[in-house]
Amino acid sequence: MVSDGKDMILTARPHDAAYVRTISKQLLLGLDLLHRQASLTAVDLQPANIMISTAHRDILLEPPEFSLVTWLDEMTMDDSAPKYLIPSQRRRGQLDEADCSELMVKLGDLGGAVQNQESNDKPVTPTALRAPELIHRNSWNSSIDIWALGYLIFELATNEPLFPLGTFGLSKEQVDDEHLDLISRLLDGDDHINKTLIRHLADRLPVNFGATNIKCFASFLWSMLQQHPQKRESAAELLYHPFLTEHVSEKGKHDGGTESSGQQSRSQMLLL
Repeated sequence: MVSDGKDMILTARPHDAAYVRTISKQLLLGLDLLHRQASLTAVDLQPANIMISTAHRDILLEPPEFSLVTWLDEMTMDDSAPKYLIPSQRRRGQLDEADCSELMVKLGDLGGAVQNQESNDKPVTPTALRAPELIHRNSWNSSIDIWALGYLIFELATNEPLFPLGTFGLSKEQVDDEHLDLISRLLDGDDHINKTLIRHLADRLPVNFGATNIKCFASFLWSMLQQHPQKRESAAELLYHPFLTEHVSEKGKHDGGTESSGQQSRSQMLLL
């Protein structure tokens, strides 16, 4: 594969609706296959474990560069380290201008995947991507993947973390409290429409994303980011969400006409 999700969110720019729709659908297809046919929970969904390439494009790798490992003077040499290191051969930015219809997305690094069942074991999940039940140290199931996917899709769309969680100098309890506070501030609200989430997206997505698309995208994320695991939709159900099935033109009449030039007015329009 040419890139991973981590590279894709280093561009410092948000993506349009077609791009987000393409990535989201393929991620859900992979997760549905994992959950329903393989009966597995990934538990470690994160940007570096999303592999992305293109279907109709020649991709060249950088020539390999070998660096000899050198030991510090005070260290005793042994066989615990490799003799050489080699950086990634992938060229950065190769997919920046790629046609989103050509993107191929796969889930990778499933070495930590576990059988679908209720569990009380601590999963290997990045701190910021933990679902509320993991923060509370309650039992969990495959719906933690759905929560993590909602986080990842938000990040891929906006190039910002959903919950900018600080951990330096904080105890585990303080990190947990901060995490729960961030979740509460953004996601507490009505079950059908979360105006805070819509406004949050409107302030971060590009103007050409479209007002109707932003509302629909907020609903899509809302279906994944339910704080109660039982309320989260499955991957199979999410594949039929209107954001993926009803392609709304970014500038068409179904999208509320021409977008306002200011982010503040866009937020107000979305909440009408």
